Amino acid sequence: MVENKTVVKAEVTEASLLQVNSLLLPVIGTVLLVPQLSVAEVLSSNDLSAEDVRLDKTPGSPHGYGWVHWRDQNVPLLSFDSIYSGQRPSLDQDLKIVICNTVFAATATGFYALVVTGFPRALRLNMDTKMAVEGSMSDLQGVQMRVMIDGEEVLVPDFEFIEQVVCEIAENKES
Repeated sequence: MVENKTVVKAEVTEASLLQVNSLLLPVIGTVLLVPQLSVAEVLSSNDLSAEDVRLDKTPGSPHGYGWVHWRDQNVPLLSFDSIYSGQRPSLDQDLKIVICNTVFAATATGFYALVVTGFPRALRLNMDTKMAVEGSMSDLQGVQMRVMIDGEEVLVPDFEFIEQVVCEIAENKES
């Protein structure tokens, strides 16, 4: 857990570990910082047919919209905004979806999808530089930490928590 304001400096000897390819994912009111490897694909409304996004009318998870048909499988469609702020925005016609790889509890599902408000921006983090880290892991639900990058506060998602939500959605679908 990170308390108050700390400066993190990584000492890495291997040149291949000096940089981390990341993505900045815009969501309502904030930006998420994720490793590039966590994202399988970015889709826009132009990439999706009307049948590809199926909204779930049943009262499942408050964080889920329904399902996205992607590469011959149904992937749960989530709202990160709902997870961290409790407010799930309505879907608009200019829909952008990030398909994410699972690595924790939801590995059986393979993927989940997050609604974003714009296209991700690539960012190469140099681990030899300093980043100011503020807040704590318990500040916001679904957020592991807050990081200042070039004067902008971004959130690092708690992937374990998100995948627990994915598991709950998948269990509700099966019942």
